[in-house]
Amino acid sequence: MSDEGETRRDESFDGEEELLGGPPPAPDPYTPEPGPGPGEAQAFNVMRLAWIAIAVVVIAIVLYAIFG
Repeated sequence: MSDEGETRRDESFDGEEELLGGPPPAPDPYTPEPGPGPGEAQAFNVMRLAWIAIAVVVIAIVLYAIFG
């Protein structure tokens, strides 16, 4: 070896895998979907309409409580 600080990368020691805990774990297999599907987009649009209906009912209850 030409330099003391230099280490050999191809060197292997007996029992090395036992010390390191074996091979590295596989990468995470989860990959998220690119976006909502057509059914999900439609469901969220309907949910927005439901919030409008709920808001109208809440406003009606508040107005009835004030003026009723």
